[in-house]
Amino acid sequence: MSLSDPAMSDAVAKAAGDVPGPLTTTDPEGWDQFEFGWSDVSDFLGIGGRGPRGGILGRDAVGMGLAIQCADRKAQDIAKAEMLLWKRKGRGWTMVEHDQHPVARLLMTRPNEQHTWTEFWRMMIMHYELAQNAYALKRIATDGTVLELIPIMPGRCRARVAYPSGRLFYEIFAGTEYERAVLGETYMIVPADRVIHLRGRLWDGLYGLSSLALGTPIFDLVSAIAEYQTNLFGNDGKQPLVFETDKEFGDGGLADAAFRRLKQQLTDRTRKASANGDPILLEAGLKANVIALNARDGQTTESFNQQVMRICGLMNMPPHKIFALEAVAYNNMAAMNRQYYSDCLHPTAHGIQEKFRNALFPIDDWPIYGPQFDQITLMSTDLEALSKLVDMAAKNGLGTFDELREVLPFRWNPLQAGGDQRMVPVNMSLIGPDGRVVQAGSGQNATRPGAGQGESPDNNAGKGAGLRLAYDATGAA
Repeated sequence: MSLSDPAMSDAVAKAAGDVPGPLTTTDPEGWDQFEFGWSDVSDFLGIGGRGPRGGILGRDAVGMGLAIQCADRKAQDIAKAEMLLWKRKGRGWTMVEHDQHPVARLLMTRPNEQHTWTEFWRMMIMHYELAQNAYALKRIATDGTVLELIPIMPGRCRARVAYPSGRLFYEIFAGTEYERAVLGETYMIVPADRVIHLRGRLWDGLYGLSSLALGTPIFDLVSAIAEYQTNLFGNDGKQPLVFETDKEFGDGGLADAAFRRLKQQLTDRTRKASANGDPILLEAGLKANVIALNARDGQTTESFNQQVMRICGLMNMPPHKIFALEAVAYNNMAAMNRQYYSDCLHPTAHGIQEKFRNALFPIDDWPIYGPQFDQITLMSTDLEALSKLVDMAAKNGLGTFDELREVLPFRWNPLQAGGDQRMVPVNMSLIGPDGRVVQAGSGQNATRPGAGQGESPDNNAGKGAGLRLAYDATGAA
């Protein structure tokens, strides 16, 4: 069904309102058909309007391939983390079980009939990182309950504003048979509250500024360097030969004919040597010299690596995550992993969480419910920081043994006995606001004397015990 159908046109007019203006939701033309199919790949990647050479198979393919690799790496890492629903009670949070809220059930099952949550997040994050725009269509029940979330390619969705009301709608086109089967229609216009629009690098208030459009100069230079290297080493890595001789061919037609004959023979022999490995036998004082790479040619690899670093900076991705290990050493990898979580994964996940909260719940429930990614899974990319966090929490009594076992990426089961216990340092004294010692630290269990009980802290009681001050609850010594 298209907008030319009177029934479809009346339905859209009823939903959006028949309003005048140059850009209205009731425009019967919609999108031109030729804009869809494989020709919209450049729009999907966020580089629309750059002409034929801007396509994914154009000369920018090398730079785009690196950008897609960066986006895919981040998409994989975020897709590892499960999103669960949490409920605020006072200053604490408790996880909502699947039978306690329909959104919790949706997050614990699947987003739609075609995708798992891992596939859904990988697709959404890929769109988000490359085009800085990602769309998910909400299928809702009559009571407003969200039943499904369907990811939409950015090249298939665009915003439309109704004038003069200023209401925002989204126009969606199904370009393939699969998309038509999933959406149930070829073309639709839906209100803005039916679409979850993830926008990064927000520029005009409505669309995110595409990473691939922003990185056009970098992609051009990367592809130019790659093309130069291909031409330079295209002959199986063999450098051209120059033949020299001190013999003069003389003047006249015979000399010219002899030179042309010798040139043809050497050309044929060089071609056979490159193809079959046949040796070249020189005579008459001829010498063969190889043209070596000059300094400018030899620096192409370094220039290419510098552009790879720039692409990683554009995509907010540490280079070692896409195996660009030129500037990576053992002593800086931990810092780079820590930066990857704090500056890359966490901000992206936080923005998605906030958008999903606003899109899946009415405004009155925003302070109560909040969908969140598993931060421990995201932190597992930096195992050193996670290990230090667990170690510090265990030694300072910030959690019980079972709580800390659950924090670890292995998700260890609770202990049979003693799992609700925790370690607390007891060699500190409790000081009141007036500076008096409320309770002195003992240093060891009271039933088993040790350092701090009858002996000096350095366990050298024979040389004199350390002084200890203790006060009772009234402050008397």
